[in-house]
Amino acid sequence: MIVKLHDIEESIIVRGTMDGSKHKRPEDADLAFESPIEYELTVTKIGSNVRVEGPVACTMKLVCDRCLEAFVLPVSAHLNIELAPKLDQPKLPEVELTGEEMNLYYFEGDELDLEPYVYEEVMLAIPIKALCDEACKGICPVCGKNQNTEACKCGTSKATGLGEKLQVFLKDR
Repeated sequence: MIVKLHDIEESIIVRGTMDGSKHKRPEDADLAFESPIEYELTVTKIGSNVRVEGPVACTMKLVCDRCLEAFVLPVSAHLNIELAPKLDQPKLPEVELTGEEMNLYYFEGDELDLEPYVYEEVMLAIPIKALCDEACKGICPVCGKNQNTEACKCGTSKATGLGEKLQVFLKDR
């Protein structure tokens, strides 16, 4: 979605949907969009800067990190960024960013393409550890069965080298 800066007097509302899969990067290969990304963004001019904020949402298909089964996850986030002209970008060496600077981006020209920012916000809303359910039992480390759907008789007391070293360490204390 392209927004022309000369079309904004004070603020405008931009709503619609976008295909998230067209913005996928190679590292996002295991992610699948079950629905388009929906957005309703308020774009406000603040001097030469532009503030963009509003809800973004979609549904994604992920793989559970415990049981390795596919599941559908509703993703909801709130985009809140400020865009400044690239000419205003400081020419400083690498420095630590403050909290305010974390949501500041730079643009060139008189048009803004908001889709990359919407896509990034969706990616940031995906949990680091994707679980189909908080109570997911995962797969058995011995036989590989999904413990949510079938029980195994392997037991959980299989000793590992690390576990044996820890036991020795604790006995010596």
